[in-house]
Amino acid sequence: MFSPTRPDPVRLARLPFGDAWLAVAPPTADVMDVRTRLAMYRLLVERAGGEICGAHDELNPFWGYASQLAWQHRSGRLGSPDSFAIEAESWWGCCNYALSVVPYVAAMHADLVPRLPITVPPRYATVLPLWQDALRAMRAGSDLDAIRLSVWRAHQISITHAVEMHERECARLPAPEQRFARGWTRMVDLFAAAGIRTDLDKIVESGGGALPSALLEGENVKDMPRHERSSARRVTALGDRPAWRWRLELATWRRIMRSREARADSERLLAALLGAGPDVWPTRRRALRFLLQP
Repeated sequence: MFSPTRPDPVRLARLPFGDAWLAVAPPTADVMDVRTRLAMYRLLVERAGGEICGAHDELNPFWGYASQLAWQHRSGRLGSPDSFAIEAESWWGCCNYALSVVPYVAAMHADLVPRLPITVPPRYATVLPLWQDALRAMRAGSDLDAIRLSVWRAHQISITHAVEMHERECARLPAPEQRFARGWTRMVDLFAAAGIRTDLDKIVESGGGALPSALLEGENVKDMPRHERSSARRVTALGDRPAWRWRLELATWRRIMRSREARADSERLLAALLGAGPDVWPTRRRALRFLLQP
């Protein structure tokens, strides 16, 4: 079922989930198991991408999804990190369902991956065509920027549905985690407009980010490593923005991201817009030029 030659052991050795990726068994119908969802991602990586994704699928966008799943598991956001079971009340697990099971079902309908006896809730039926569009772009496309935008469009709509469907699960999270989760969903909107890279090469380059290694509750963020504290506070601050300010910032960001040139520099532009201090102003002036372009 899995290809023995497509994975690149050198790149995988630099990922926290590299060993699990190589050892994972074929997926079952138990979609509330971390291993099933990881196996789905491996099949999406190996079978959904075309030649443009590379000989080892290193430019396939689904690598970032697998990385997020692995982080959510080891940080206890899906349930106990000592278990592969995803708790039904896990808000993070519910959101990941929209980004693992839903695209897998879309790929099943396109005969790209093995069929499993699973269906998705009716709410996600409207998103399946978007995932199918993204999968077609990945198979036949020759423009990685366009492919990423297509994948992010399906991602964004899927998460919007998940957040609206699982407000009760979100309300059960500790207050600091709720604020972080709200910022995380807003980051999706920013990343979607920019078509941010989520491929293997990018993850290896960035080290997978610096997301908090435990559920945020009480004041435990103070005990985390500095880079995790910084990441958690930036995302939380984004979630704390008043709705009116967030709408204005998102509209501004989307306008800045209209051009391919701006999207190619999106990470630096976003860091400057969300950061502080004198060093950010040259990049902010660059963002202003993109904003004012007709």
